[in-house]
Amino acid sequence: MNSVIISGIITFCRAFAARFTESKLWAVIMKIYTGCSKSWRNSTIMRSIYGSKATVAGSRIARALYAPFTFLEFIAAKLRPVIAGAIKKSVICEFGRQYVHNFMAVNTRFWGVMMFTSSVIYNANKLLNGMGYNKIVLAVSVISALLCIVNFNITGFLNGSKAVDIAKACAGVKNISFSFYDEEKTTGRSRLLAAFAAGFVMGAMMIFSPILGILVPFGLFGMLLVLEYPVTGVYAAVFLAPLIAFSSMPLAGICIWTMLSLIIKSIIDEDFKWKREGVGAALILFLAVLMVSCIFSFSMRSSLKVWMMYLVFVSFYFVIINTIETRDQLYGLLRLFVISGALVALYGVMQYVFGWTTTNAWIDEEMFEDDTMRVFSTLANPNVLGEYLLLVIPVSAVFFLKDRVNTLSKWIYLGITGLLFLCLILTQSRGCWLGFMVSVVLFITFYEGRWWAIIPLVLCILPFVIPQTIVERISSIGNMDDSSTSYRVYIWMGALGILRYYLAGGIGMGEGAFNEVYPFFSYNAIIAPHSHNTFLQLLVEGGIPALAVFAAAMAVFFKSTRRIYKPRNKKSFNSAMVLALGAGVAGFLFQSMFDYTFYNYRVLAIFFMVLAMTISFRYVNGRKESSR
Repeated sequence: MNSVIISGIITFCRAFAARFTESKLWAVIMKIYTGCSKSWRNSTIMRSIYGSKATVAGSRIARALYAPFTFLEFIAAKLRPVIAGAIKKSVICEFGRQYVHNFMAVNTRFWGVMMFTSSVIYNANKLLNGMGYNKIVLAVSVISALLCIVNFNITGFLNGSKAVDIAKACAGVKNISFSFYDEEKTTGRSRLLAAFAAGFVMGAMMIFSPILGILVPFGLFGMLLVLEYPVTGVYAAVFLAPLIAFSSMPLAGICIWTMLSLIIKSIIDEDFKWKREGVGAALILFLAVLMVSCIFSFSMRSSLKVWMMYLVFVSFYFVIINTIETRDQLYGLLRLFVISGALVALYGVMQYVFGWTTTNAWIDEEMFEDDTMRVFSTLANPNVLGEYLLLVIPVSAVFFLKDRVNTLSKWIYLGITGLLFLCLILTQSRGCWLGFMVSVVLFITFYEGRWWAIIPLVLCILPFVIPQTIVERISSIGNMDDSSTSYRVYIWMGALGILRYYLAGGIGMGEGAFNEVYPFFSYNAIIAPHSHNTFLQLLVEGGIPALAVFAAAMAVFFKSTRRIYKPRNKKSFNSAMVLALGAGVAGFLFQSMFDYTFYNYRVLAIFFMVLAMTISFRYVNGRKESSR
C-alpha cells in the first residue's frame, strides 16, 4: 500500500517536472537564474571565497601553535620502542582485550562467570551481616550458572536476524556486520579470569549501590573499548552529547578518556601522524587568547574552570580529525549524529503533545497569550535546543536527498527531517528560525539555484499553512514591547558599557567574572549571566583578540569548506554534505547574534564536533573501506 502511494507521488512529480521544464515560464525563470548566477559568481564575496589557497602550515606562527603536537611526536619517538613492546607482551593488556571481545560477542560462558561471581559475593555479604539473601540475585546466580555450561556468541546470531536487517536498512547502514569481535579470544580459560575479576568488582560495588554495581562492567567495557579503538569514543561522544541531560561532566569525561586513548595510540602506532591544518591552528590560538584573559580575570578561579571546559571540548576537534580515517567511518558518524538528533526531537515533540515539564518562563504571556508552551527536550532551554537543531537538520536533509529512492532509509530520513523541523518550530525560538532560513538560503544557492524558481509559489502558499501563532512570533521580531526583546537590548547596552573600559583585553571568562563587572553597567536593574550575544560575549570576556581570533577561525573554516566542496561535482554526496554542514554552521553563527550559544557546554562541544566532521572530509576522500 505504502509503496503504491509513494510510487504514485514520484510519478506525478516527475511528470509535472517534465511538463514544467518545457514551458515558457521555465525558460524565463532560467534566463533570470543564469543572469543572477553569473553576477553572483563574479561578486566580491565569491571572489574572496574562491580566492587564493592561503595556508599557515609552514609558517613560523603555525610551528609555534603546533608545538604540542610536535612535542607529542617527539615523546612518541622516544617511548615507542619501550612501550609498544611492553603493551604487546603485557598480561593485563591481554586480559583487557579478552574482556572487550567477549563482552562484544556476548559470550554466554564469559557473562555467566561474571554474573555468577557478582551475585554470590553480593548474597554472601548480606548473609554475613545477618540480612538474609536476595531472592532475585539468587535467581540470577542460578541462571548465570546455567550460562556457564554453554559457550556461544550471541552477537554473531544477529547477522541473520530479519529485525536487525530492517533496523540497518532504516539507518542506511546495510554493510555493517556483527562479526566485529575476535572469535579466537572467545575461547580458552584465561578470559574467564577477566570475567571473574569484573564480577568480583561488580559484586563488591553492589554492596554499596546496586545500580552502580550493575554499571561497573559496562563502564569498564567502554573504557577498555575506547582505549583499544579511540574512534569508538568519538562515536559515543557525538551520540551522547545532546542526550546527557543532567550534566556536561560525563561528556567531558568521555572526551578526555578518548583523547588520552588517542595519545597512547599515537605513541604505539609507528604510522600515526597528527594532522595539521588552518582551522586547528586558529583554534589553538583561540584557546591561548582565552587563557590570557583568564589570568587577568576579575574572577580568575571561576574563569579557569570555564576555560578548562573550553580546552576539553575545543581539543576534541583534533581527536575527531585524527581518529576518523575512512569515508565509511565518517558517514557512520554523521548518521549516528542524525539518529541522536531524532531522539532529542522526538522527546521535544512528546513534551508538547503530553505537556511534559513545559513552562512559560521563556515567553511574554501578555503579548502571546496562546503561546505558553516552548519545548526544550534534553537541553534545558528552548533556544539551546533550537541551536542544536540548526546543526542537525541540514545533515538529515542531505541523507534524505542523496539516499536512493528504492531504499527504506531515504524515507526514514525524510521522516526524521520532518520531526527535527517540527521540533524546531515548537521551540518558538525566533532567532533559530531566522538562522534556519539562512542555512536554507545558502544550501539552495550552492546546491541547486534553480530551486529558487519555486520560492514565489512557496511564499504564496505559506500564509495559508503557517499557524497564526508562528506569524505573530515572527512579526514580533524587533518589537520592544516583547519582554524578551527588550531584555536582550538592555543587556547588550550594559555589555557595550563594559567595552568602553575593557575592550582591549576583556574582563575574563565565565559567569563569575561577568557578574563582578556587569552590575555596574546594567540597565533597568536587569540581572543576566551573559550578554546574550556570542560575539559580544567574546569581546567582553577576551577583548578584541578573542573576537578577532574566533572570526579568523570561522573564516579559515569556511575557506576550507569551500576547498572540500566541489562546484563541478556539487551533487555528489561529499559536496552536498559539506555544503549542508557549512550551511548549518552559518545558521548557528547567525543565531549567535541573538544568544550566547556557547553558554551550554554540550552545544559548545557539538559545534566543534560539527567543525571537525566537516574538515574530516578533507582527509577521507578516496578512503572508502573501514579499518577493523
